Amino acid sequence: MRGELASVPSATRAEAAQTLKQFLAVYNRAEQAYDDKLIDSVVAGPYGDRRKASLKAGRAVNPGGNPEFTPLQLSDTKFAIPKKAGWPRWFVADADSNRDEGTDKADRRVALVFNKEAAGRPWKVTYVLNMPAGTLPAFKTDEDGWAEPADPQARDLSIPPGELSKRYTQYLSDGVPNGFAPGTHTTGRRAVRARDAYRPGFTTQWLDQATATGAYAPVGLRTADGGALVFFASRQFEQMKLDTSVKDPKLPLTPSVRAVMTGTATDTLIRDVVSASAVTVPPASKPDARVTFLSRTHGLVAAKGL
Repeated sequence: MRGELASVPSATRAEAAQTLKQFLAVYNRAEQAYDDKLIDSVVAGPYGDRRKASLKAGRAVNPGGNPEFTPLQLSDTKFAIPKKAGWPRWFVADADSNRDEGTDKADRRVALVFNKEAAGRPWKVTYVLNMPAGTLPAFKTDEDGWAEPADPQARDLSIPPGELSKRYTQYLSDGVPNGFAPGTHTTGRRAVRARDAYRPGFTTQWLDQATATGAYAPVGLRTADGGALVFFASRQFEQMKLDTSVKDPKLPLTPSVRAVMTGTATDTLIRDVVSASAVTVPPASKPDARVTFLSRTHGLVAAKGL
């Protein structure tokens, strides 16, 4: 059997641990210097877009680097490494972060997805999600402890992983549940948009876009209950337009927005926002099977003034 067709672990456990260590070394150097070019070597996809934009904005405000830098440390790391054929290959690291020490959220964990597109290519982090300890479901594993990947087209799941981004963006646009459970990132998200569509000085409209290929492709692991844990991405464009009926209207042109903006915001600002989500997808056979969000994060990656 040809090597690329054989079902093998995406990485050895030692390789996964070393990959995480190397990521942290580069991440901390880049964060301290606000160096978006340096971090590009270890990030991609939705996380890469957000991180690079954040560092670019940080450098615009503090050209000398991050004056409040504290190195990121991860401990008590657990790896879920799928056994699969072909490329890309990937694995999930679940760890405790020092970033929440001394806060009321000190029990939270961080899940990182490492992706390798092909032989000879570097490992890059494509998804990073924070969530309370114990949130991640138990994974389905074989006798050697290797996880099982979720097929993007799996029809025995309530929503095939490859369709999540499209279904979610459609839901945000039209409000039809489409297989998602109510909650902060579904019904709650639409309620926030309804509230924020008009604010003193400007109005906002949203255009949602599915992103499900390349480094933005969904990544899933089968769970012990017959379902799957899936990470997926989406994109939204927020058009903010001045309301001239208000005295001295202003657009939200913060230093971070200006750092990633092109054009001049005369009366319109279009924000390009990328989000990443972690969801549990139940088996299709489960009564009233609906996708539930475990975590979602989003960030500004670009802006355009008109």
